[in-house]
Amino acid sequence: MNARPLRVGVDARKLLDDYRGIGRYARSLLRCWMRDARDELALTLLVPDLFPGLIAERLHAEIGGQVPVARTGTNSFDLVWYPWNGMTWVARGMKIASVHDCWPFVSPAANEAIKNNEQRPFLTTAANADLIIADSEFGRSEIVRHLGVAREKIAVIPLGVDPPRPAATGTNDRVEAPYLLFVGQAESRKGLGTLLAAIATLPERIRSSYQLVVVGKGQPGADGPAPAGVRAEFLGRVDDVQLDALYAGATAFVFPSWYEGFGLPVLEAMARGAPVIAADAASIPEVAGDAALYFPAYDAAALSQAIARVLEDEALAQRLVAAGHARAAEFTWQRCADATRECFETAIRTTQLAQH
Repeated sequence: MNARPLRVGVDARKLLDDYRGIGRYARSLLRCWMRDARDELALTLLVPDLFPGLIAERLHAEIGGQVPVARTGTNSFDLVWYPWNGMTWVARGMKIASVHDCWPFVSPAANEAIKNNEQRPFLTTAANADLIIADSEFGRSEIVRHLGVAREKIAVIPLGVDPPRPAATGTNDRVEAPYLLFVGQAESRKGLGTLLAAIATLPERIRSSYQLVVVGKGQPGADGPAPAGVRAEFLGRVDDVQLDALYAGATAFVFPSWYEGFGLPVLEAMARGAPVIAADAASIPEVAGDAALYFPAYDAAALSQAIARVLEDEALAQRLVAAGHARAAEFTWQRCADATRECFETAIRTTQLAQH
């Protein structure tokens, strides 16, 4: 334990509007630290607002407790942590940034101005961060590849998963059991088009019996609407309680994404008892281990065969459920929060030793 708590500023403005996996990551770590690490970390939420106090109550609601809220640029910290996939502003002193993937470099926008705007936080991080945190070994390799950062400057800390909520039922009036579940926002990398094509080629006896439920901001995107003969329901973004119920009620969860820095929905589905079918791409095998049934990314025919196997082989489905429960139990937000706090402490200690 430190002689005094580490004073940590947190880039916090997106707490109010980011409800993707990155937002879950930031909120989960802050809640863990608020609950268990007050003697080790003294947190301050940093926002660009001219009058930070006006949004303090909303920020506190997001993290389940009260800490100081200050304007970006305040300079009284041992380090500043940027959890949001890069840095949009540069603090003085030590800076640690979480980079969850390098998608804007894998698939840069065609419009030059948009491309520059999307890539800038990553380039700012590469130029200014004292340490970068990646979610996976794949994520670290992507940071090295696209940002030119030395591997030893990147720490790998896997994400966690919330335990299932009790009695998660009552999903949605538009959902008809049995159903397959897809979770992901409207981006080409998520592979929804591959999934829709795969379902369209399932035998009619299966296709007519199962609904596809699609959850995610912006869906249906460019990959929708569903082909003829595919029963699909696009729910958009849902709250956490409803998402829990959807995972728990799914006959199978399908994750055809071909580019992920981690792939949090895979673990969320496993924790809630859904057998998982996933693409063998990027970080997904690293995260899911032997607890998913894999298919080659982009291959709709292979995905169709995998779906049919899980739906028609009860023993296989139950093996995936059991393996999924065990795999998800290895990943907790508490473990992620503790490892991140230890990363902060090590970075400070290393800097202090170098100065002496």
